[in-house]
This record gives sequence, C-alpha cells and structure tokens, in this order.
Amino acid sequence: MNNQQIGSFEKTLHNTAVKIHYKQIKLNKEHLSKYLNPNLFNSYCKNGCPNHSQKWTCPPFCPPFEEYSKNHTSISLYLFYTSPKQSIQFDEKDRSLSAYNFIKEELQSFLRKKELPNEKMIAANSCEFCKTCKVAEGKACHIPEKIRYNLVAFGFDVRAIMTDLFQHKIEWAKENKVPNMVSSVGAILNAP
Repeated sequence: MNNQQIGSFEKTLHNTAVKIHYKQIKLNKEHLSKYLNPNLFNSYCKNGCPNHSQKWTCPPFCPPFEEYSKNHTSISLYLFYTSPKQSIQFDEKDRSLSAYNFIKEELQSFLRKKELPNEKMIAANSCEFCKTCKVAEGKACHIPEKIRYNLVAFGFDVRAIMTDLFQHKIEWAKENKVPNMVSSVGAILNAP
C-alpha cells in the first residue's frame, strides 16, 4: 500500500487568495518505523523546545507511538506547503514565520475535519487550545478528548519523512532570506 495524491487549492488570507499545495500518501504503519527514533528526537525537544514538559501533548508526556497506534494498521500522511513570496498579506518582517503559521493552521484544521470516528489525527504541531496548558499547573487536561500528539513528539524524523516519502525538501528560513516554500506535515491513523 503506497497510494499518493497530489494537488493544490486556494485559501483566502486577508481578502487575498493564497495557493496551497498538498501531497497525501497512505501506507502501512510499519513502513514508518525506520523514521522513528524517540530517544534522539525527544532529546532535541528537551534541549531546544520551550514546549518540552510544558504541554500534555509534548515529551515527556506523549505516549510511545506503538502504544498510541496499536489498533491501526495504516496511516495517511499529509504534507501542505506554500510560497511565502506569493502574498503581500504575509507580514514582511516575519514573512517566513507568518506563512509557516498559516500553512500549519490550515493543515491542522484540515486534519481535524478529516478525522473520523475510530481514527486518530496526528497533529501538525503541538496543542494550542489553551493559552497555558494545565500541565504547567500540575493539573490534568480539561479537554482530554481533544488531545492530539504530533509526529515530532512521538520521535519521528519529519525531515526524512518529507524527503523520502514525499520527495519534498524542507527549506529553512535564514536571516534576510525568505525560503521559496514553507511546509507542514501531519497524519491520520486510519480506521481499523
């Protein structure tokens, strides 16, 4: 099983159409195992991400992928990408970040709508429902039915997934240089 779909659509941002490209691939869950290295990628989270141990959806609170996905045999991966150069609506000073946040939120919204009963969305980013996560107060999540983890939190090498499975190269923003494309990836564990 390795079905890929490619396409594009437009979304409106501040009364301007922004073109979003997408790639979707459905494969057996086991095919992803070579991209999973929680010890390595969770150490990156621990040493470089302000969300580490500050959100219920981030390490060290994210369950092992094998446990989370045990009732599922296939997964649909979704890649959304867009050019930050196509719209003057992206803030000039932070054009790359504005475009990335836009594409990430579009993918996040798409995944939430696409998720069916008996499926599990794997988010495009860490949870952003609450301004401050209850974990910071030592409390349980007050909306546990909405908790969705992301590929990085599980310990996946998202760069390798994009390169190997989607033939898509990540472009990083650099000071005074806007990349040609910004990208975001998420997934849905398909119904058993």
